[in-house]
Amino acid sequence: MLTGLCLWLKGVPGLSLQAFPLLLLWLATPNQIPYLIAPYTLPLQTFIAGMAGFILLQFGMNVEVSQIYLTVNDRIVEVAPYCAGLKMLFTSLYVGLMLIYWLGTYQSRTNTTLFFVGIVLLSVSANIIRNTILTYLFGAGYQQAFDWLHEGWGGDVYSLLLLGSVVGLLLGIERFLPDPASEQNIAP
Repeated sequence: MLTGLCLWLKGVPGLSLQAFPLLLLWLATPNQIPYLIAPYTLPLQTFIAGMAGFILLQFGMNVEVSQIYLTVNDRIVEVAPYCAGLKMLFTSLYVGLMLIYWLGTYQSRTNTTLFFVGIVLLSVSANIIRNTILTYLFGAGYQQAFDWLHEGWGGDVYSLLLLGSVVGLLLGIERFLPDPASEQNIAP
């Protein structure tokens, strides 16, 4: 409806000016896509469970991994589809879109590609760490700490740290990998 309104009031040139804000609005509109792809996250869930089990083994814990289930001290933890971090991955990608637009990074294909690959790697790595900590807390019997990180505001702290890391990633890319096109415009 907003696209049609922009097209009607401003025409095609006005619509092209509003294309990116309309894209952000479309992506921010709640839809069923995360729920539709949840059944296809089994490889990601298995990978996260395996990595969490491996990390806990390095710390000397008695861990057994069976697909998406981790057993620690006879307590079973499941890496569920929503524990695979899809929502946080989508949120990080959304914030990344806003950042590359605001900072003009989208003009460099190399930096933009590196940034989005970095977001995916950062999000998956952070989720592995979160699931490892959750498994440890549940297996060791720290139920209150587990609830705080899993359902309480500890999850909000995790989200804040991840999104702050996304901002830091982009600033680091722009600082250490300057765009070659912008260097050509500088006079000697």
